[in-house]
Parts: sequence; C-alpha cells; structure tokens
Amino acid sequence: MTAMKYYSHVRHDVLAHVPQGVRRVLSIGCGAGCTEAHLVARGIDVTGVELDAEAGKAAALAGVNVIHGDAGDAKLSAGGHPFDCLIYADVLEHLPDPESVIRDHVQLLAPDAAIIISIPNFRHYSVFSELFLSGHVRYRDAGILDRTHVRITTRRMVQEWFDGIGLATVRIDYRIHRRRDRLLSLLSFGFLREFLAYQVIVVGQLDGSLRVQVPAFA
Repeated sequence: MTAMKYYSHVRHDVLAHVPQGVRRVLSIGCGAGCTEAHLVARGIDVTGVELDAEAGKAAALAGVNVIHGDAGDAKLSAGGHPFDCLIYADVLEHLPDPESVIRDHVQLLAPDAAIIISIPNFRHYSVFSELFLSGHVRYRDAGILDRTHVRITTRRMVQEWFDGIGLATVRIDYRIHRRRDRLLSLLSFGFLREFLAYQVIVVGQLDGSLRVQVPAFA
C-alpha cells in the first residue's frame, strides 16, 4: 500500500461522532485531509497536524490548516480561540507516550470539547490467533499488526488515559467489520464485542458529569 493511499481514507465512522455545532477542530495525523474535508465543507475551521509532507500538501488543498510535524512535537496554539473537538483517527498507536500527547493537546480545548479517539483493537481474535495459536506474528502494511505501530491499544487503555487526564468517557463504538462477527456480537448480547471489534472509537469530554457506565464484563 502506498503512503498516499494509506492517508486517503475517509473515516465516516469518525465523522459520525463529531458533535453538531462545533466550529474549530484539531485533527492530529490528518493525512491527506479526506476526512477533514467533510468538516471543512460544513463550514468548520479545521487545523491538522501531519508528518508526511506529501499528505500534508493534499490536506492543505482540501482546506485544512496544516501544521507539518510530529504529533508529539508540533508547536500548536489555539490562538485565543480554543478548539471544540479533537480527533485522533488511528494515530496514538504510533506514538511512544500517547497519554502525554493527549494531555498537552487538551490544554488547547474549550471546556466542553469532545475528544474522539479511534484505535486498532489488540484484543481482536486475529491477534490472539497469531500470537497464542500459531506463535508467530506477521506484521503488515496496515491494520492491527501494522509494522509502524509502537504501542498496543485497547478500549480499556484509552479509558485509563482519560482517567489519568481527567476526561470523561461519553461513548464507546465497537467497529465490527464482518457480518458474521456482528451477528456473533448480537447473539452474545455484546459480551464478545471486545474480541470481535477490529477498531474501537472512544469519545471523551472534559465535563466529568457525562461519564457513562462500562459493562461489568468489559
């Protein structure tokens, strides 16, 4: 898979969690800006941070205010107008210290801002199969076992980052791709979703009064 193809996916699943009425969005690792272009089309001011120069140029052409640099080192400023939505669409697993990065970026947010995090789910049964059954992990160009991942990520780990920073979890979206797996999740009353979801989207907010209850089996 070429770099530009990797950076050019539209994340409709992420867009579905962007609250109505937001005016300024900060997207970390915006890639070619294909997802962010949908927000720009809604009249939203989007600032994106992107390390890949080619992808960043494409994002700028899509109307994104691009800051070139690493997610953890880019010099960011709200410029007196805080962001009301922060997006990490499959970015944090590429960083050595995700919690510190989130903590720094939260300082740029409005008091009731939303934080949307999408991560690959390392509890997925495919990881278990390769690691424990075959005893051999085959790294790939994309997906859960992407060779560029430096951190294991799960829903619970994201919530631990939130707890450490003081963010409330307001929504959890288990992204189950296969029809068969979605059926298994339904038949198990959601008990197996942690192992069937290929990705998990966790939405947080600075307002701690909005915390949701996580099922006892999670």
